[in-house]
Amino acid sequence: MFKNLYNEIDFFFRKNIRLKRKYTGKNELKENLFEHFSGEKKQLAKEKEIFYLKKYQLQEFKTNSTCRNYLENLAVIELLENFLAPTPEKNVVKILDIGSKNWFYASGEWSFFKYKLEEFLGYSRVTALRVGEAAPSASARNPLFLDGIEIDAFRVYSDFHTRYDYAQYYIKNLANTRYITKDFLQHNEKYDYIIWFFPFVTEFPLQEWGLPLSKFKPSEMLKHAYDSLNSGGKMLIVNQDEKEYAIQENLLKNLNLHYEKKGDFKNSFLEYEHKRCVTIVFKDS
Repeated sequence: MFKNLYNEIDFFFRKNIRLKRKYTGKNELKENLFEHFSGEKKQLAKEKEIFYLKKYQLQEFKTNSTCRNYLENLAVIELLENFLAPTPEKNVVKILDIGSKNWFYASGEWSFFKYKLEEFLGYSRVTALRVGEAAPSASARNPLFLDGIEIDAFRVYSDFHTRYDYAQYYIKNLANTRYITKDFLQHNEKYDYIIWFFPFVTEFPLQEWGLPLSKFKPSEMLKHAYDSLNSGGKMLIVNQDEKEYAIQENLLKNLNLHYEKKGDFKNSFLEYEHKRCVTIVFKDS
C-alpha cells in the first residue's frame, strides 16, 4: 500500500510539473561492437550488421549513437523483419508504438517502415525522409507517420533529464514522427500497425516502474489497442518471459481476438537476461 501511495503522489507531480531540458546525446566509436560474442555468433553478428547498415541506410545513425543504442536499434529491425510483414497499399501508413519510454529504438522502427514503404510504393513516392530536405509537394508527400505514446514521459533519470528529453533527441531526424505524452486510453487515432513492447500484464512490474495501480488496466489497454487498428491492421506484442506471455495469451483469448503466437525471439546482436516472446494480433478486413 505504501508503494502504491508513493507512486500515486510521485506520478502526479512529475506528470504536472513536466520537466524539460535539452539532451544533446552521446556518440561512441563502433570498433568493438561484438566483443560480448565469440566464434560463429560473433561472425554472424558482424555480417548481419554490415547487411542492415547498407539496407536500411544507417550510416548517419551509427556515427551519432552509443554502441548499445545502435545495437538495440539493430535488434528492433531484426525483430520487425522476422515477425512483421507490412504490405502497405495506401497513400499514408500510420504506425504507433505504445509505452515508448524514452523511445531509444525509434530509429529502428522508422528505418524498417521507411524501407518497406520504398519497396512497396516505389522510392520516388517516399520523399523528404530526413529533416532538412526540401519540402515535398502534396502529391509526393511522405506516406510514413510514426507515433510513440508514453504515459510517464516526464520520469527523471539520474542525469536530471527526462524520458521526454531523450525521446526528442532520438526522433529529431525522423520526419513525421511524434512523441505523445498522454495516457493511451485517452488517445483515439487509428493506425495500420501497432508495436507494443512489454505491456504491463501483472501489477508488480507496473509498480516497480513507478506507476500507481490505478493505471493497471491490461484488458482495457489491449481492447483499446485493438480498436485503434485500422481494418486489416496488425499489432506486434513483445512480452518478457514465458509467464507474462501466458497471461498475455489469456487476455487475447478473453477478448476473442485473432492472434498468432510466434515464440521466443533470439536476436543476432544482443543477449538479454529474459526471453522476449512475440505475438502478432490481426484485425480482419
